[in-house]
Amino acid sequence: STCSLSLREERHYAFEPLPHLSQKIRERFPRVIVHQAAVSDRSGESEFLFVENDPGYSGLRRRLYDRPDPKISPIRVRVVTLDETIPPDEKIAFIKIDIEGGEFHAIKGGIETIRRCKPVMVFEGSSRSTGQYGVKPDELYLFAEEALEYDLSTMERWLQRKPPYRREEFEENWKYGHEYYFIAVPKRKTRRP
Repeated sequence: STCSLSLREERHYAFEPLPHLSQKIRERFPRVIVHQAAVSDRSGESEFLFVENDPGYSGLRRRLYDRPDPKISPIRVRVVTLDETIPPDEKIAFIKIDIEGGEFHAIKGGIETIRRCKPVMVFEGSSRSTGQYGVKPDELYLFAEEALEYDLSTMERWLQRKPPYRREEFEENWKYGHEYYFIAVPKRKTRRP
């Protein structure tokens, strides 16, 4: 349930709402700027579902779990947006978001930072996680394509230099595919003669 950002100058930001994991990040990576908070499209305070027997599944809302016995304990956490937390003069180069369904909302809460810096982004998404937050695949796809001017692909597809997803392919994978880690890269501007 961690969101992390990297800057070109080797400075890193991490967002982790669970107190014990936030502390572990601080201890293990003393140069990282750690915010003990969840990331979304609005700031404030919220209930957070801590999955005690598998903390990596913890999130702001329920998702479909891959284990039959999630032991869930609600806790209160601080919620922030990337735009309010990242200073406007920072040049973010990379964003990784793995927050068990809240990825789309975190991206929306960082829209100005993303538009300004054009970082490469890696995030999770599927009907089993992000879909449980009420997000439809075409909503995420069109937001990336139109509002951010990004192409979406899987890591494997991108590394093989295959074309980015078309809308129908993204939706098909969202619903039925086995790929749930995506990479979003700024669209290349084609030059006209």
